[in-house]
Amino acid sequence: MPATTDLEAPSGRRNDRSVLNPRQLGSSQQSFPAMVNALEIMQSEFWGGSDWPLGIDWTKAVFNQIEWAALNSIARYGGVNTTATVNKYYSQLLNFYNGENTASVMNEKYDDMQWVVLEWLEAIKFLNVHENTTQNQNYIAEFAHRARQFWDVATQGWNTTLCGGGIVWTYTLLPYKNAITNELYISSSISMYLNSPPDNISSPAIPAHDPKYLNAAIDAYKWLSTIGFTNSQGLYVDGFHIAGYQNASDPGTGNCDQRDESVYTYNQGVVLSGLRGLWEATGQEFYLDDGHTLVRNVIAATGWVSSTQRNPAWSGLGINGTLQDLCDVTNSCSQDGQTFKGIFFSHFTAFCKPLVVGQKEGVIFKGTQAQADAHQAKCINYKDWVQHNAEAAYETRNTASVYGGNWDVPAADASCASSPTQPAGSSDYRNKGIPGNWTLPDLAPTAVSDIGLIGTEATCSPNTTDPNSSGRGRTPETQSGGLALMMALVQAESSE
Repeated sequence: MPATTDLEAPSGRRNDRSVLNPRQLGSSQQSFPAMVNALEIMQSEFWGGSDWPLGIDWTKAVFNQIEWAALNSIARYGGVNTTATVNKYYSQLLNFYNGENTASVMNEKYDDMQWVVLEWLEAIKFLNVHENTTQNQNYIAEFAHRARQFWDVATQGWNTTLCGGGIVWTYTLLPYKNAITNELYISSSISMYLNSPPDNISSPAIPAHDPKYLNAAIDAYKWLSTIGFTNSQGLYVDGFHIAGYQNASDPGTGNCDQRDESVYTYNQGVVLSGLRGLWEATGQEFYLDDGHTLVRNVIAATGWVSSTQRNPAWSGLGINGTLQDLCDVTNSCSQDGQTFKGIFFSHFTAFCKPLVVGQKEGVIFKGTQAQADAHQAKCINYKDWVQHNAEAAYETRNTASVYGGNWDVPAADASCASSPTQPAGSSDYRNKGIPGNWTLPDLAPTAVSDIGLIGTEATCSPNTTDPNSSGRGRTPETQSGGLALMMALVQAESSE
């Protein structure tokens, strides 16, 4: 489907590639239509009327969050000419409110629940700037209530009896306090504080900006940042088990002392939106400083030195300056794994949104001009890296303009035969499934779901073969990743 100049939803042919050359993504005149096109393809290829049928519960929530954010970007950077496009997809995303299988998600793991919190808070952020109508205010109330319901259940996973804090991934396995569940808790809690209106739908009523959400986010980041989650590259590893744990009465050491060294892109991303929110709520600059340090660590781990110097060897999170998960190299990502890079860029974009200058307004701090300039200067420094990734990803689209998940095909070809592996002490359970020794002694392994966690057999395609047709191939997960990346590029170019 070609990107259209007037940004109206296209009709007719669906298998034509956009005429943009990937090396033309150096200005908003090219990247903005590419972003809109990525959204159009996501919906024309994968939307089923009330949800995305090929997704699973949590990835659908991620799609929804990314698409609400995309509508905000289209409206912000496209102006009045984008009204028809925004309204079309706005009406589709509203249908997902009833299409979402909330009963299923409510019985899943604590990370799954928190994607639901974030998706509907993202919808509220869009509605707050879209149209102030009675109907939209009703939607906001309903979305806020759903976010609150899922946050309330997720917070039940927090305890201080093990490791002094943190949320467990699930109570159906041996206690595992992983990065993603706790990063989501930071991000969802601070977003509840900043963005959720009063909730009077059920008792007890909750006021806007309830300080319990702020306190939860502050406590969770303090725990996450001091428990030892980062490796020698400054990247978040996946999580901790407790040595010798048998049950609540026999908790072993009770400490986070068995670390899973698996490194995934999304574990570097979700905390970024939480850090941005914590700055907005407190005005404490160290939150922004920590975020920028993490971004620089991620960029270095892709092999990026500069726009003219890149490392062709695996560097921890990629090759040749292109962000990758290890499973990308061998085309063996699970459904979970295919979603990770899009999550990173979605939260990276939220972090790098320009600071608003002015006096504190309500509970939200605003920056000084010096703070805003410093933040923007750092984010502008990331622009060449973002553009490099966007150009690589854009080149992976097939004849239907669907993005692949393996963004640096030449580098992957060169490294696949002697592909890198996760560090020693890694389970890579997100692509290989939950290890049998993670189950509770009195719970059968079959009681634990592996949905989304099983990747495909590793393959090294010949250079003449499209590696993105191997493994799970092109999916709504890979398309949402392309959309999130194009959103990051549009913002970076518009902030220069």
